[in-house]
Amino acid sequence: MTEFPPAISLSEHQISAAQTAVKDATWFADDDARPAQSTGWSDCRRVGLDTEFVRERTFFPKPGLVQISDSEHVWLIDPVGRSAFPSLKSTLLDSDVTKILHSVGEDLEVFRILTGALPQPLFDTQIAAAMLGNPLQCRYEHLVEQCFGVRLAGGQARSDWCRRPLAPELLDYAAQDVVWLPRLYEWLGEALEQSGRLAWLEEDCQRLVDRASEEPSGQPVLRVKGAGRLSDPELAWLDRFARWREGEARRRDLPRSFVLRDEALLELAARAERPAAFERSIGSLPRPVRHRYEADLKRLLEGGPVEAFQRPPELLQLTPDQRQAVKEAQQIVREQAESMGLEPALIASKRELTRLVRGERPDWLDGWRGELVGHLAA
Repeated sequence: MTEFPPAISLSEHQISAAQTAVKDATWFADDDARPAQSTGWSDCRRVGLDTEFVRERTFFPKPGLVQISDSEHVWLIDPVGRSAFPSLKSTLLDSDVTKILHSVGEDLEVFRILTGALPQPLFDTQIAAAMLGNPLQCRYEHLVEQCFGVRLAGGQARSDWCRRPLAPELLDYAAQDVVWLPRLYEWLGEALEQSGRLAWLEEDCQRLVDRASEEPSGQPVLRVKGAGRLSDPELAWLDRFARWREGEARRRDLPRSFVLRDEALLELAARAERPAAFERSIGSLPRPVRHRYEADLKRLLEGGPVEAFQRPPELLQLTPDQRQAVKEAQQIVREQAESMGLEPALIASKRELTRLVRGERPDWLDGWRGELVGHLAA
């Protein structure tokens, strides 16, 4: 049974250094061709990293800020209106520098957009905390308070980070988001090593980077809410429409729903075999959408039925025996997690257990999770 380590008291110097770093954060334009060794963080063997971005009206995230800290200094890289980030890229690719992030998520996509590189080696403090018994979705500010007794203000993540100039409170928030990461790394890393779980974290973080380095995969039809309700022929049409929408969204850099909403895709797919009904569905679309996409949608229909389409396993109904097998697997995972002081979903979520029951072999079975629950795939 693992209990999350108790909070530690930072020295007055450590707290003061962090507060000073936030106050004196350096604004940095990374495309000014200065040598990488003059950035200020070039000699650091571990750095906290974070990104701020906007993604409300685009398919791809629009980078607004990149933050770097060694716990006693903070650098804020301005990506707006710039296209080259040699110093940041050099840091991301340096295998001797540990990159510390909290809940890395879309940050990896932002790094790829800016530099074409990903942070390796990576240390995710949210995952590290979960492996020590903390909630799986623990927020950064909660973890900082829990570990160090330092309270941080939150609530700025949805701000317009691409607007210039950034307000002082946003700059303060952005700097606070990284200045404590190196301290968390030291504390969580030591606790993980003592518990024998540091290799778990290294494995999970490497898997995150490996997946982010691959080209986007998966079937766009799985992103359409309600797709499972359609018959196989209707789902084949939906797959064709969803693939078209995915390409259009990427090409125009728009959210999928800005191209065509899920409800419209479902209706078009359900009526594709009835030309008159399909025409009425197109006619019911908002005028700007109909004007832009009517020809494309009719062209998709003219391609005829999709003969080779197969319903994705994710949209197949489980048999009664399979549903029972998932329940039994969940119980085994719950018992295993409880004995280790972990949330069950950290070991395997219901979705991942369902994949096992269907006969799939996820990549995580080859690591520490496979040692715990690999027998469920037999």
